[in-house]
Amino acid sequence: MDLQQLWKHRKDAFWQEVFPYFRYVGQSGFLLLLGFLIIGGAAGYIGFLDRIPENYPIRVVSLVVLTPFVIYSSIRTFLKSADIVYLLRVEPRMQEYFRRSFRYSIVPQAIFLSVAYCILWLLYVRADPDPKSFLLLWAVLLILKVCNSYGSWQERRMSMPFARWAYRFVRFALSILLIAVWLWQPMWKAFLFSVILILTYGIALRFPPKHKVPWDTLIALERDQRGRFMIFLNWFVDVPSMPQKVYKRTWLNAFSKKMPWQQQSAYFYLYTKTLLRSDVLGMVMRLLAIGMLVMYWLRDSSWAALVYAFILLVLGTQLAAIRRFHWYSFWASIYPIPFRSRKQAIVKLARRVHLITAVLLWLPMVLGTGAWSIRIVLLLGGVLFAYLFQWIWSRKKWMEHEDDED
Repeated sequence: MDLQQLWKHRKDAFWQEVFPYFRYVGQSGFLLLLGFLIIGGAAGYIGFLDRIPENYPIRVVSLVVLTPFVIYSSIRTFLKSADIVYLLRVEPRMQEYFRRSFRYSIVPQAIFLSVAYCILWLLYVRADPDPKSFLLLWAVLLILKVCNSYGSWQERRMSMPFARWAYRFVRFALSILLIAVWLWQPMWKAFLFSVILILTYGIALRFPPKHKVPWDTLIALERDQRGRFMIFLNWFVDVPSMPQKVYKRTWLNAFSKKMPWQQQSAYFYLYTKTLLRSDVLGMVMRLLAIGMLVMYWLRDSSWAALVYAFILLVLGTQLAAIRRFHWYSFWASIYPIPFRSRKQAIVKLARRVHLITAVLLWLPMVLGTGAWSIRIVLLLGGVLFAYLFQWIWSRKKWMEHEDDED
């Protein structure tokens, strides 16, 4: 069996499956709006470069910006559930297969890191009193990226869950520490400290017991990544339903326990529980956290309103994925509940979450110095935007057997 050819065949099959959907992404105007925001953001960034405040904490900002790009490490293996049976006989040779996956995954991550670094460099070289060499710092970041990818792969091979989580925490802490050392310390100290720390970390990775190939972990990871990709495409067009990972999240159970135990609330209860344990909620929370940081950064900028509306638009399109929950569920079709209440529950849930995110996303504006009347108008506009978005979405006929009046 030619494992490299198998990997190439699966990679090509995946892109042949999803590529036709990108036509709908282009037709939606999303790329046009994204390009407009990039141009506007670039103009605002260039303007900020001309008026950098004194004592600007550029090293702290650099640490915060660069750390996620260095730490994030994932791998696309294109494995399938049946591989645990049919590829088990070639397990000793699977490094040929995963070598292609490693290169395929790390290259785009390194490109994103390089783009972020180049954009940040324009600010760093002006605001830092003693900036490091461009090429030197770039090379250091790429080396740390490779080390993170290697460490992430070894973590996934570890047989004990506690060891995986412990080593992941150590990797995150060491990455932050090493980036900070290169930003704050002289080059020779940073180099010596980095060599010692990386060698120690590499030796420590050899101790935990590991699987030759962590089949279950890699198959679940591939399923989750594929599911998230399909969720993104589902913003613009209906795509085949993908199995989603279920998260326990017991700390959110209190929200669903307060709902009335009544027949008319059955679907609302079902979809609330599903949302609380789905990937969609994680994506919304991550986007909300990033959006709040961006709004804090732009709290006194004239671009704040446009960015606020754009983030709300993206949040709304993500929440549209709620309608795909239980789409092919047999049990949902035989519940003794009017079918129209299913759509009403979905719209009600999406509207509430969207309105809550509109308020939370606005909160950083409280720390701004602009007139309160403008900030209140922005909040009201955001709430109205979220409500109208959900109202327009609810008017569409997107469920089977939907009554005409829906």
